Order: sequence, then structure tokens, then C-alpha cells
Amino acid sequence: MSSEVPLEALEGTNPLGFLAALGVLDALARQAGGITLRWTDELVPHAVVGGIGDLDLVLDALDRDREQWPGGPLLGFPPESPLPDAKPDRQKLRDWFAAVYREPVRRADSDQLCALVAEDALDGKGNAKPTHLHFTAGQQQFLQMIRTLAAQVGRERLREAVCGPWAYDSPLPSLSWDCRGERVYAVRATNPSADKRLGVPGADWLAFRGLVCYPVTRTASGSLHTTACDPEWKRSAFRWPLWAVPGTRDAVASLVADRTLVAQGADIQPGDLAARGLLCVLQAPIRRTDQGGYGSFGPPDFLASAPRVFASGRESA
Repeated sequence: MSSEVPLEALEGTNPLGFLAALGVLDALARQAGGITLRWTDELVPHAVVGGIGDLDLVLDALDRDREQWPGGPLLGFPPESPLPDAKPDRQKLRDWFAAVYREPVRRADSDQLCALVAEDALDGKGNAKPTHLHFTAGQQQFLQMIRTLAAQVGRERLREAVCGPWAYDSPLPSLSWDCRGERVYAVRATNPSADKRLGVPGADWLAFRGLVCYPVTRTASGSLHTTACDPEWKRSAFRWPLWAVPGTRDAVASLVADRTLVAQGADIQPGDLAARGLLCVLQAPIRRTDQGGYGSFGPPDFLASAPRVFASGRESA
């Protein structure tokens, strides 16, 4: 299709690339109709967006979307002193929801908030329990990091994110979703937490936007459930599908939350994937340090892959 634009740096086998592709889809779909996302059937699948003319239009739309966030109700609450992290106490959490929902024209903020926290899902100290994809801790303040990205990621960093190559040369905040960037203490002579992490800020910003497809809910026991994640906090996992058929934002949001694909212990049949136009389902472990609870993704595994059909008509796993 002539209206498709390949985003070759957004690799579907890397959680950061996958989430960033979802962020691209959401940002574009909120500005124009007919936007789709699919993945190439390659050794390392990459994202392809459809329904938009060319790369420059994609970058313009992504930058416009980014510019709308710093002054919005999600990142600007409360106005006098915005929250540094997504862990307010019960009353401030309710006030945050009220402030965001008072701005109906900013539906994006309310959708994004529901991917960060759930009302009355609290930790043992009575503070909000954030999404399982919240990997920051200690001096790293998640919302402050997001505000910095929203303010400082420009068009060229967005180009780097979607086109590559990823230079890993920016000191801007990293949200630790890049499975290539895992720093494991066990194989280092010194504690890697003191190292300054250099990252790809455009990809981190877009991946934050991609969280919108992963709402969180409060369970009957009062704990937090994050879509496509195991319920445990210290040792969890994140699962996601890749698909070959172009999907709209609503279709993709439904697909990535499909429990037959992403629930813990789901029985995934390769033949069913092929029938649905899916390429595979992947899983990456979520690991957190005992010192401070910093999170990271481990290397992903393929839980199931659709059979590949070659020109001869023979199938191969």
C-alpha cells in the first residue's frame, strides 16, 4: 500500500519498540481517521503504519501530539506542585482523577491516567499502586521523568526513535523498557545502578504514550491488575502479540488485551494465530531489584508462532 510508512527502528521483539509503536498508533489516530498498525513477517519484525501519506506527516503528527501534554491535566496536577510520581495517597489520587475528568476535551489524558493507576488500588502505606510497567524507584520519579521527555523530545529525537539507528547518546530520562539495556549486577564487577543510563528518549516518550493500551484495574482484594502482566510485583511478566494484518487503534487495543493471548498460562495454538492473522506471541520477564525496586525487562521468549507458508505451500514452524 502506498500510504504505508515503515518504522524500521520499532522492533516488535523489544518491549520498548513494541510499546513505542502503540504510542505512534494512538497519537496518529487521535488526529486522523483510518490509521492502522501492522508488523512485518521478518526475523526481527518492525512496525508499519498505514493511512498516512509519508514519514514527514508521521513526524509532524507525533510532534504535535507531544506538544499537547506538558500543560495538560494528567502531567500538570496539582497546578501549584505537579505530582513527581504516580503514587499519591488515596485522597490526592481521587482528586487527580477528578481534575483529569473535568477536562472532557482532553480524552487522551483520562485514557492515559487509567493506564497508570486505579482508584483505591493502594499499597501497604495507603498510596496508589502504579502499573506493573512502572520501573522507576528511588530518586527516579516517573511523572517528573515523563514531563522532562514531553518538554525536551523534539522532532529529530522522534525521527531517531522510529527510523533509527538508535544512538543511545541521550542523558534524558530512560524508563527502562528496552530489553537491550538490562544492567545485571550478577555479571558486573560493580553495582551498575551508579552508571548514567543513556537512552533513546523519543522511543521512551512514544512508549509512555503506548501505555494507553494497557489499562489497570483494582481487583476484589484491593490489589492492582495490569493488562497483559502477571499479578506478582517482584517477579512478573509482560506478554504481547504481533500481527500481520493492519489494525485500527480500537482493534489493536482489544487485541493486546485479549486474555486468550496474554493471560498467564493461556493455551495458545499456532494454528489459531495463523487463522487470526497473528504472527506470534512473546513474553518478557519483569524483574525488580531488592534494593529500591527498580524494574527491567529480561530477554523475551516466543510463547507461540504461527506456521509460515512458503511458495511451495509447505508449512514450517
